[in-house]
Amino acid sequence: MKSTKFLVVTGLIGGMMWAGLNAAEDKKALNTLTYIVDLSNKSTTKHDPASGTFVSVDDPQAAPIAQFGSKMIEHIGYMLVTEINRTLATTEISDSIEVMHLKDLKLPKSEPGQPVVTAVKRTSSLLRDPKNAPDAADQAALDRVYEQLANNEPPDKIIVQKIEPPGQPVEWRVYRPIATTQSCLACHGDPANFKPGVKEVLDRLYPGDKAIDYSRQEYRGVLRVSLAMPGPAKK
Repeated sequence: MKSTKFLVVTGLIGGMMWAGLNAAEDKKALNTLTYIVDLSNKSTTKHDPASGTFVSVDDPQAAPIAQFGSKMIEHIGYMLVTEINRTLATTEISDSIEVMHLKDLKLPKSEPGQPVVTAVKRTSSLLRDPKNAPDAADQAALDRVYEQLANNEPPDKIIVQKIEPPGQPVEWRVYRPIATTQSCLACHGDPANFKPGVKEVLDRLYPGDKAIDYSRQEYRGVLRVSLAMPGPAKK
């Protein structure tokens, strides 16, 4: 799928740009929509389907989840960009790709009485690393943003999902769309403009790379945190 031209973007953190529209904040972000998701994501282990629901950020139950999840995404995004900038300051871009290729996003530590971050994920319909492939719930969020852009609507700043696997605790997911900045194009733009060695490293590490040929301010996917509600306080 060709990446969709981004409409309006606000909020710059280092080399990562968050998708956020003032207009979107004045409307109800999502109507409730229930769908069935398969969380197995091509796993060989059998999983029962889970009921997934988009929940409006104005919903009383979802509002604190959205607020906490957004805060965590800001924190994770800041750590990610800081690490990238630190690496680029001392390493050539082609070598930096090698270094960053081996690193995973670390889960923030939980605080007493606060939701627990159980997973962090970057995903897109145009993947670089296959391990970041969207599962069905992720794809539903990606499709929602693509649909909004296709309809010339501002994408939601925050997307909240409630996933209820049978016999398991509820999983809350908070997504934030992200878009490219100029600095992203050093290894996500036109390969003809890459610095020497960058394309060769990308071809070797990610032979099926589709996360290229972006322009500045194009929607490139979502950053997601999964949250579990805290257990009862110990007496």
